[in-house]
Amino acid sequence: MIVDGPAMPGEAEPLRYERGRGPLANDEVLANMRRRQRIKNAKVPADQHEDLTDRLPDIHGSKDPIALRLPTLLVEYLHLVALIEDLPLTAVFEAALMEKALSAPLRPDRAKERYFELADAMNVGRSHRGDSVSGLDLSRIREKAADLLAAIDELHGSDATVSSHRPDAAG
Repeated sequence: MIVDGPAMPGEAEPLRYERGRGPLANDEVLANMRRRQRIKNAKVPADQHEDLTDRLPDIHGSKDPIALRLPTLLVEYLHLVALIEDLPLTAVFEAALMEKALSAPLRPDRAKERYFELADAMNVGRSHRGDSVSGLDLSRIREKAADLLAAIDELHGSDATVSSHRPDAAG
């Protein structure tokens, strides 16, 4: 993306995970907002361009509507949390999201792993989706194996691709 003048980190190109990084900095969030605004502006005529922001909005300012599809079980948990904490459901979502936004981003492979760990924790005592043998989620193990092999190939600079091996009925 072309940026007039000096660009903040994340303004011209999306930020990528860097080992040992801490929580997001305000300048990084602002730069990402500006990059996203440039992308939106590129899709509309010049007379409809919005000015690029030069500061972060206040947390108590306007709110952007977004649509999310969430597992029904998670929504039910959050409804009960809201009831017990005597908060609106939206406040429970906001608090959880603020906590995530203020923490250091995880390494991408660790973030995926953490997502599955949390989903498994919510699914305790329930039947698992996908094929399983003695409680093992084989589809998830295959996916993790493919991810690990792809990471190894990337580290070694290999152009080899990893294919998902699914044994047939004979094994």
